[in-house]
Amino acid sequence: MEWLHRYQLSVWTLSCVAFLPFCYFGYQTKYRYRPDIRKRLDLVLRLVAVGIGGLILLKLSRSSIPHGEELLLTLLHFSFPILTLLIVSQVGLTYGPKRSQSQNVRNGEASTVESIKPLKAEVEKVGWDDIIISSELKSELLSIIELLREPKKASKYGIEVPKGILLQGPPGTGKTTIAKAMAHTAHLSFFALRTDEVISKWVGESEKNLSKLFQAAQKHAPSVIFIDEIDSIGKQRSGKGQQWAENLLNHLLQLIDGVVKTEGLYVIGATNRADLVDSALKRSGRLNRTIEITLPDAEARRQLLEISLRKLQLEHDVDVSSLVELTAGLSGADIKAICNQAGLNAFKRESGTGRRKYTVNWSDMEHALHEVSQGVSVAHQH
Repeated sequence: MEWLHRYQLSVWTLSCVAFLPFCYFGYQTKYRYRPDIRKRLDLVLRLVAVGIGGLILLKLSRSSIPHGEELLLTLLHFSFPILTLLIVSQVGLTYGPKRSQSQNVRNGEASTVESIKPLKAEVEKVGWDDIIISSELKSELLSIIELLREPKKASKYGIEVPKGILLQGPPGTGKTTIAKAMAHTAHLSFFALRTDEVISKWVGESEKNLSKLFQAAQKHAPSVIFIDEIDSIGKQRSGKGQQWAENLLNHLLQLIDGVVKTEGLYVIGATNRADLVDSALKRSGRLNRTIEITLPDAEARRQLLEISLRKLQLEHDVDVSSLVELTAGLSGADIKAICNQAGLNAFKRESGTGRRKYTVNWSDMEHALHEVSQGVSVAHQH
């Protein structure tokens, strides 16, 4: 231990030891969204603090009892490792009951995060056979899925894997189903953000709910967070909006920035109108990849009609080709609603006659087309 006697405590060694607590805040800030790295660095910092404190005690035990300035210098050297251990362990200098209460709050938040599970059952039921879209759109989506599935291979080609995707398209075009199919094919855990479950009347509670969802998704990574109607919480800011809405949007932006830094975590947003989404959400590094989900073309409408009409017994006067033309401009959900309404019309018609053939005729289809199309027109006006 001769080397221990050769080194004397000084102002220079004190400045080195005093740097320990600042190390903690430094890596906590840098790796804010990487709890795994923070946990390892906490352990390293604890070991360093214990080691330095042990060396100071060992030197003190092997030398004469210090006095005056030397004693003060020794105590200052010893105080910083102790302070570091207290900070890392998050032991506040408060009374026991208060400390227990805060611990209970943290435990409650942790249990809430634990209770948020990915929608595994819903996603496993969805495949590309359930989605009728154009071959070009399907090819584009599958190429993105390949990047999400093999991000490391993509990086070797110098490809930047999109961390945020915005699906834009009219209502009823299957944006939610597409997001589920992407997650299922890419083997990602699927989390859905529901606005009614996030927004709270209590100050700061909405931001907490949002954070818990992102924490749960990070725990189950690789995963994707799907935000339907993202314009409801990410609406373009005009300066005249409510303060709570702007605070929630700012918090969402911070969380998405954290997603960019976190490996295996992605965000998919969906909206009927991308022009209503705040430009900050769509900038590079966030939801910068926009994919247009268009209304079905003639071939897609034919396939959708064939699927929806399978369960109906059609009269000979029902012409599918005519239905394909008449449903131009309608979504897949509208076509499904028309077929369902036609069956309901047939039920009402045959109930009036007292005779049951369980068949749908052209008149039933025409009435259904008129009723659903009228509803779609009213919805678009609003």
